[in-house]
Amino acid sequence: MIRQIVRKEILENVLSLRFILSLLLTIALFAASGFVFLSRYAKQSQDYWKKTNDNLSALREQSSQLYRLAFYQQKAFRKPKPLTFCVEGFEKSLPNCFIFNVFTTELPAIEGRGNFTLPHFSDIDWVFIISLILSFVALAFTYDSICGEKEQGTLCLVLAGTIPRYKVLLGKYLAAMFTLGMPLLAGLLVSLVIVVSSKEIVISPGDWLRILTIVFWSFLYLSVFVLLGLFVSSRTAHSANSMVILLLAWVGLVILLPSSGKIISGVSSKNLTRADLERRLDETSRRVWDNHEKFGKNAASMSTDPKSPINNPPARARLVTAVTEATNQARNDHHNQLLAQTLTGRNFTSLSPTVIYQRASEVIAGTGISHCVNLYQQIKPYQTDLKEYIRSNDAEDSNSLHLIYDEEGCARHWTTISHKAVDFDTVPKFQERDLALGQSLKLAIWDIGLLVLFNLVFFTASFVSFLRYDVR
Repeated sequence: MIRQIVRKEILENVLSLRFILSLLLTIALFAASGFVFLSRYAKQSQDYWKKTNDNLSALREQSSQLYRLAFYQQKAFRKPKPLTFCVEGFEKSLPNCFIFNVFTTELPAIEGRGNFTLPHFSDIDWVFIISLILSFVALAFTYDSICGEKEQGTLCLVLAGTIPRYKVLLGKYLAAMFTLGMPLLAGLLVSLVIVVSSKEIVISPGDWLRILTIVFWSFLYLSVFVLLGLFVSSRTAHSANSMVILLLAWVGLVILLPSSGKIISGVSSKNLTRADLERRLDETSRRVWDNHEKFGKNAASMSTDPKSPINNPPARARLVTAVTEATNQARNDHHNQLLAQTLTGRNFTSLSPTVIYQRASEVIAGTGISHCVNLYQQIKPYQTDLKEYIRSNDAEDSNSLHLIYDEEGCARHWTTISHKAVDFDTVPKFQERDLALGQSLKLAIWDIGLLVLFNLVFFTASFVSFLRYDVR
């Protein structure tokens, strides 16, 4: 019996004008997203490799003297992700450059951006189309599923027999999901054909698994709106009332609530600026310098003459190392506060399934703020590896004082770090590493659980409402 209900509902949906329009609109948008992505990705990849190779060339020059490797300000850039056609994640408005040496890491910065107004516009990607367009289409297919049949008088006839109500509801749900899946899968296929046919991008087997995960995740997201439509339809007597209620709910869940995140972040905490960080760094550094006596005699003194009696290299090393550690901690605290401010708004907007869907999709695809934070966290292990490389090579030079600390003047004049050349091929190079799919899913586990919870809540609500629904 469920099969017959599903077949009947699918036939009615497919033959309707709303299905034809949604199919054409969806295919057109997915095709446009594919072409836009290819034109943007080619330029981004070219810029990324040019900047990365320039950084490696400069690093090669520093290998002529070991100490220069320690103080060279390297630049790591976010690598364009091939799955940004699935979810762009506001990549163009996030920092793309990370500047660091062995001792310190600057806050993430923006470099090489063109028109400063473009980051304020969203790209047309899969998640944008599905979260905005297809969520509305889901409501258009279900707003009159129950109350519409009541108005026509057919619902009373269907339930006059021995068919349990839960089978009718389940049949309508499956039919709506199947009907919604046709434009979705057609659009996805068109987009993939456009992307894969290009020579600019290669999708690895791991990326295909991520794509399949995002497709499954998309169906779970759309299921929320199908169940919401069934719930409201089973709570109203007229389809016009149902449509108005669902339209208001859609505006609130898909547009207003996600947009409130920035407002909540600004209200809940102080707006941190670069000037705040500079002031904090200055205060932190001054506190350590004011207590320089505890690090040893003449720790605050420095002469370019290595034989000067006022020089005390070990004490100087302890003092500057303390300053470096304190300022690094201040930078980390400032970065964590910026991140916490952002997450405060996003956590509040978790009441919206659209935010949950977008956030988890970014993690799965390796884009968005998770990509930015992951790259920033990878720099510290690389700094440790490079410092150990410098330390081991420095230990072989008898002319060095073997004091690895953050003061280039002392390294140059006192030879606190070896001045000998090293083989560039043996120098550790920074390379961004993507999270495995399992790690990404672990990060997204709470969002997955929340979206499943949304489905369970709306399914229970629609089931209970339909059991009590007056079909007369």
